[in-house]
Amino acid sequence: MNDKIIQVLGVTQKQSGCGWHRVLLPLAFMPDSYNHICNTPTEEILNERNFEILLYNRFSQFDNDWHETKKHFKVVIDLDDDWELPYSHPLHHFYEPQKKRVINNIFNADMVTCTNERIAEKVSKYNKNVKIFPNCIPLGEQQYTDLRHESDKVRIFWAGGSTHMNDIAILKNPIKRFNALPGIEMVLGGYTDTDPVSKEYWDKVFSMFSNGGKLANRKLASELPNNYMTHFEHADIMVIPLEDSQWHACKSNLKILEAASKRIACVVSDVEPYNKDKDAPVLWVKNQSDWFKHISYLTNNPTERVKMGNDLYEWAKEKYNYQKIGAERREAFGNLIEA
Repeated sequence: MNDKIIQVLGVTQKQSGCGWHRVLLPLAFMPDSYNHICNTPTEEILNERNFEILLYNRFSQFDNDWHETKKHFKVVIDLDDDWELPYSHPLHHFYEPQKKRVINNIFNADMVTCTNERIAEKVSKYNKNVKIFPNCIPLGEQQYTDLRHESDKVRIFWAGGSTHMNDIAILKNPIKRFNALPGIEMVLGGYTDTDPVSKEYWDKVFSMFSNGGKLANRKLASELPNNYMTHFEHADIMVIPLEDSQWHACKSNLKILEAASKRIACVVSDVEPYNKDKDAPVLWVKNQSDWFKHISYLTNNPTERVKMGNDLYEWAKEKYNYQKIGAERREAFGNLIEA
């Protein structure tokens, strides 16, 4: 690998979870590089260094004029999921008109990075220079330490964004049985009521997750990406439900990795992309009755909870090592510059 310092400009928004995991964190921990990350590059920033690569997730202001942009940078577009959203997705109406723009960006990019083979295969129809760099967590760094707060309750935890209603709905009926579990608390991360639409959505999610408020519960307010892992500090068992579909299969295993950083035992839908990691030390849900069975087991076996959380941490540290993946990304970027 060429060990000279390369210069990379990353463009993202501070509220973007995709940008956090696919632009900011990768550049923050990529060796042998000087990286500047911003939401709107000013002329002063552009003149500060001779940036050799421009990296962004899906869209940026630079894709309005590809001829001019490529005079100044090699361009790397990152895609962390499928750009063709199913009709049932809450953001379908927004992304549907953007499909041509994404495809045009893929076609014009000097390199495309993505999280898994499914997206890579789709990208390769438009651009053969596609590289797979899975998500990874810098275990022990920043907000990804294994700090958790003690509680006299067994906290069953879920966190997510505003597009996961159908995933939470998977838990609606199993959760009705949770009143038989002693000393539990349902902890929901990401709640927001800052506007009427958000409040209506999150109140529905909260109702499903707490069995209409009948179970002991707690709501944790939404945080920006640089602080969201504080939610995970209030968890003993993490539930990770996911719809089984081709679109969801293009997503990443990020939730498992986040739980691993806090040594949290996980109960996970046995669907792609999660079950591509069948060696992960989690409890797999193959049918609806498994949610109650697995959570009951972990609730009543604190020693096993701790063991599974520790095993998951070590698994993620080995298989999704951020230093190794960072070095691979640095090598690919270096080769692109020299090409």
